[in-house]
Amino acid sequence: MLTLKRHRLVGADFQSAFGWYEDQCPGLGLEFAEDFRRAYHRLRQDPLLYAIRFAGVRRLNLDRFPYGIFYAVKPEEIRVLAVLHASRDTEEILAERRRTFSRD
Repeated sequence: MLTLKRHRLVGADFQSAFGWYEDQCPGLGLEFAEDFRRAYHRLRQDPLLYAIRFAGVRRLNLDRFPYGIFYAVKPEEIRVLAVLHASRDTEEILAERRRTFSRD
């Protein structure tokens, strides 16, 4: 199984989404966290299952919430770049994160 390595901003992405859902309805943030946990587990099991969206970046959609886990598969690791809402301009964000990944 490949090692998972996260960009330093992935935690902030997750916390932002969790907080927003929890503000909307207490407990909804926890449901988001569970959906994310299941998706993250699927990613670890079979990272090549999900299609390349652009420039080697793949997207695994959460089941219930309109978020995706964006990542790239390298020979020895899976690089998780972001957890973003479906409506975000992901290409620009991900290009910047790919540039700064090795500096983290």
